[in-house]
Amino acid sequence: MISRIQNAKKLAEDLGVPVQALAHVLNQNVQNAWTPGNPAGLNGAMGFDVNVFEQVQARAYDVLLPDIQWNTTLPPGSLDTSINPGAKLTSYRVRDRRGKGAFAAVVGKDTPTVGVTQNKVVIPIENARVMAQADLDDIRAVSFGFEGMNLLTDLGVVMREASERHIEEVYFYGYAGLGFSGYLDYPNVPATSAGTKAAGGTTWAVATGDEIAKDVFTAISLVYTNSKGLFLPGRVEIPLGQLAQIAGQRMGGAAGATGENITVLEYIKKNNLFTSLTGQELQVVGLRHLTGAGVGVTNRMIVSEWKPDNYYMPMSIPFNMLAPQDAQFATNLFAEYKFGSFHKPYPTSAQYIDGI
Repeated sequence: MISRIQNAKKLAEDLGVPVQALAHVLNQNVQNAWTPGNPAGLNGAMGFDVNVFEQVQARAYDVLLPDIQWNTTLPPGSLDTSINPGAKLTSYRVRDRRGKGAFAAVVGKDTPTVGVTQNKVVIPIENARVMAQADLDDIRAVSFGFEGMNLLTDLGVVMREASERHIEEVYFYGYAGLGFSGYLDYPNVPATSAGTKAAGGTTWAVATGDEIAKDVFTAISLVYTNSKGLFLPGRVEIPLGQLAQIAGQRMGGAAGATGENITVLEYIKKNNLFTSLTGQELQVVGLRHLTGAGVGVTNRMIVSEWKPDNYYMPMSIPFNMLAPQDAQFATNLFAEYKFGSFHKPYPTSAQYIDGI
């Protein structure tokens, strides 16, 4: 069998095809089928050739990926890990009350009556899993070829990251098949468009510092006034491009409309309704997922009151790595985690602004 494969000319004659037609087959498929030590587990991805005059550095540079951001958008105390791992749903009660006192009329008559009602809100929870497999010989080979490297340990780290990437996607974009809502387009959060700029359009790319500041201040005011003062946004989330822009764009100097020779970012953080009423600096943070998240694939800004009562995320099983399991000449690694939909008990504590 091997001699026939190695003899490409004879094999081509047997098959009745030009020898050139076998080149890609021999290189990619046939040779891999009989090559001793076929790297079924590594797929050739862990090994490389080294020149006799080459010194390989001990450090390996990992491919860089964007940071996980889902947990940075949740205020401390909003992630609920107290739920029983067996629960498929979690819920909380919502209580309401009605009634108002009145001046007394005839004694014992026409006295106003108050009442209390309650219902519940149900949030779905779903189990998720991730695994990895390593051939026994691959584990030995990696340990031999790269001093100090443990393939199983590295795979465990990758599994943890894979679970975080999964949560990240579901948290921000939702999962309609399971009834999970997404952070970027949560139901009942009011949405509006940025103001029209003097240069035309609504985007910050053509806006002056005053126009950008007005968009932010208007959004904060909308939440505060529409909620009758119940909610006061102290956090502004914008796309990375807009954050980089306002960090360098100045308000116009002494001759500008504001007379402030500082960046737009500095001005917004120090001059706003939230800071005026609380004495605290406004949070302005970049969130890469907001690029194109608005209606019509426009860039979206989110202003919100960043308090635990306004955010909720059930996670009954944080990432849990099970004990390694032997499978013939391989080792299987399994991990599970269980979480539910992102939830906003008070959607009107936030405001979406599109078109920035």
